[in-house]
Amino acid sequence: MALPKRVRDTGGSFYKGYILAVGAGLGDHVLDMTVAAKGCAVNGILVTPSLSGDGDYFKLEHLNAAGNAFWDDGRAIKNEGVLAETIYNIGKYVTQNFDFVSLELFEPAHKLRLTYTNVAGVAMNVFITVERVK
Repeated sequence: MALPKRVRDTGGSFYKGYILAVGAGLGDHVLDMTVAAKGCAVNGILVTPSLSGDGDYFKLEHLNAAGNAFWDDGRAIKNEGVLAETIYNIGKYVTQNFDFVSLELFEPAHKLRLTYTNVAGVAMNVFITVERVK
């Protein structure tokens, strides 16, 4: 059973799309997304690869303005800002939905980072949709 989310803001949701162009080269391909210049709360993230990459995987992180892993209490500790890790590419145009149990608060200049690790050597686009509270 999903837990309902409660917000005081009456602005509703806003969806923003991003594309990470993954080259055929093996290794990490990184996209840093500034979700909102004034800060916001992120409700969920969708990740959709345009092709299947056998063995490819990705990680989602919340980074502070200095580029360090971030958690709500402000600690910069390794792996504290990891939202999802070792999530495998399970097929062409298969969307994986990360619907957070609670809102992930992003302060101004914080970034959402997608690190896509190409193991298969297949060039593709990875489409990301971020749902945030206005």
